[in-house]
Amino acid sequence: ENLLQIAQCAGWAKSSKATMMFLPEACGFLGENAQETLVNAEPPLVQQQDLSSIGKNPAWLTEQLKSTVERCTSECPGNGMNAKTKDTGGAPSDLIDDEKSMADLSVLGGLQAIARCSGLWISVGGLHVRADDGDESLEDRVYNSHLVLDSTGSIQALYNKIHLFDVSIPGKVQLRESKSTAPGHKVVLCDTPVGRLGLSTCYDVRFPELYVKLVEQGAEILLVPSAFTVPTGSAHWHVLLRARAIESQCFVIAAAQYGSHNKKRSSYGHSLVVDPWGTVMTDAGGVDSKPASHTDEEDTTIATPCIITADIDLKDVASIRERMPVQHHRKAAEY
Repeated sequence: ENLLQIAQCAGWAKSSKATMMFLPEACGFLGENAQETLVNAEPPLVQQQDLSSIGKNPAWLTEQLKSTVERCTSECPGNGMNAKTKDTGGAPSDLIDDEKSMADLSVLGGLQAIARCSGLWISVGGLHVRADDGDESLEDRVYNSHLVLDSTGSIQALYNKIHLFDVSIPGKVQLRESKSTAPGHKVVLCDTPVGRLGLSTCYDVRFPELYVKLVEQGAEILLVPSAFTVPTGSAHWHVLLRARAIESQCFVIAAAQYGSHNKKRSSYGHSLVVDPWGTVMTDAGGVDSKPASHTDEEDTTIATPCIITADIDLKDVASIRERMPVQHHRKAAEY
């Protein structure tokens, strides 16, 4: 069902003349416990490996994804949160053939098919991928992997989340991501049609030194796909993303999960695009908000799935950096 919703969004993005689509963390599956996550994880990945050996799905699923993209590409914009938002108000469950076996399906394979039939580059904000490829110390562990697919479905970048979310807020949040997830160790950038991307994931946003490294290597757009909890999102989400944009003088694109996933997890939402001056260009809404097109008397439930779009002009990055050369001043400083 998640793949079919992503196919819907790809169709709307294509109809909006978008070049690239950005998905949140855990865009394929968010488990209720470590064992559930492991069972549903993708097999080990290596960037640029033979794509014929991964992502195999039955023909019926590939055809459903293709037809969903095509149908949604031809749809007219619906009533949404703003003039650039489209939503359906529900999942495409009617498209799923209940008699088909759902076992052994590849989320990555489905996303590759969506990229190919939509012609979009896709930032896959987070897939759980088995980490035990010949390394016994990583047995029964996964990586939280952020991938970039080009418009043919090929993997152009693979980033494994470095900073893992081990947090205890009494009475609110008790999560230990490191229990089942192995940390990554490499800074990753990717050249795309929209600019040079610096990849990160969710909790990484609290560590500005990572983004300093990304900017030093030429990042123009920082990606922060997330599934922020409601307590931490309400307190810190907007200010953290605006801070990373301001200090890095980059665009920030943060696709975010929204709503209840299971009895243990709910996400804050508020997918954002922030410009290099720190101005929020567009906000999909989430907890503590309502669609901009709604009045106080109307239902304020934010329908999912939905997309928001933004025009990225890299001249804005160059202009701000020229007028306020923060990166040069950082290099020149002595501490």
